Amino acid sequence: MRHPTAAAIAKLNRLLGIDESSYGQDWEIEASDPTKLDEYLRHYQESLDNDDERFTLMALILGGFEEYHTQEGPDNDVWNRIRSVLEADMSIHHDVIDYYQCNDATEPDECFPITPLMRSIAL
Repeated sequence: MRHPTAAAIAKLNRLLGIDESSYGQDWEIEASDPTKLDEYLRHYQESLDNDDERFTLMALILGGFEEYHTQEGPDNDVWNRIRSVLEADMSIHHDVIDYYQCNDATEPDECFPITPLMRSIAL
């Protein structure tokens, strides 16, 4: 399974103004701010140089979207934008889609709040 790289995290910390000393192993979950999903999606389209950066920013986007979805409920406009990127760059994001789809789960509590949405993406 692919994981965020240290170089991509460092660039995104600088680009997004994230204090790198504040976050640990689960950077993409801890550093994500669900109020900045629009900004993250804009940077995905405009500011990245390679697939490692795209993968890492998408991990941050999904971390924020999961938190937003849990607190506020579904936002179809944001989801449609995320889904469009995931489908367009499927070769980059296959692993993270598979992870959030929880295809081996047998109970609902073994899944993420966004799992039903992620399962709508055909791998």
